[in-house]
Amino acid sequence: MMIKFILILFSSFLLNNFCKAQKSRYIFKEYTNDLNNDKIPDNIEIESVKCKNNYIGDYDDMNCRIVRIDLLQKDGTSSFSTSNNNIVPCSDCNEDLTDPFKDLKIRKNSFSIILVYQLVPEGTKMKKIITFKYDKLSNNFILHKEVRISESYKNGEVESKTKVETVKDFGTIYFSDYR
Repeated sequence: MMIKFILILFSSFLLNNFCKAQKSRYIFKEYTNDLNNDKIPDNIEIESVKCKNNYIGDYDDMNCRIVRIDLLQKDGTSSFSTSNNNIVPCSDCNEDLTDPFKDLKIRKNSFSIILVYQLVPEGTKMKKIITFKYDKLSNNFILHKEVRISESYKNGEVESKTKVETVKDFGTIYFSDYR
C-alpha cells in the first residue's frame, strides 16, 4: 500500500513538472491583419517565455515577452520576419506587479503597442503608446512615434502630462533595434 502511494505521488510530481515544462513557452497574444498594405494577412505574435538570467533574478512566475512580426505571401510563406525582446516588458515588471501590456492596435501600414505602468506608492500612472510604421523601401517597420501620458494625483486633483516624440526626435529605429 505504501509503495503504491509513493508511486502515485512520484507520478503526480513527474506529471506536474512535465506540464510546467510544456508551458514555459507559449503564444500570449496573436494578431492577424494586413500590415504592409499588400492585401495579404500578416501576423504579429507576442510569445511568453520564462525569464532566465535577467536583472531581476530567476523567478519561476515571471514571463518575458518576445514580439514577432511575419509578413506573409499569398502562399502563406514568410517574405519578411523580425522580432524584438525588449518592446513588451515581462509580465510582472510593474511596481504593482500587474502586467504592463494592455493592447496592440493595428492600423493601415502601422501598429501600436500600448503599455500602462502603475508607480507605487505615488499612485502615478504612465501610459506608453509605441507606434511602428511599415517602410516599403526598407521592407521593415520603423519607430514612428512614442507617446507618454502620465497622470499623478496632487492635492486631490489629477495632473496629466503628455510627451510625444517622433522620428525627428530619435532618428530611424528599426523594430528589432528598439529598446
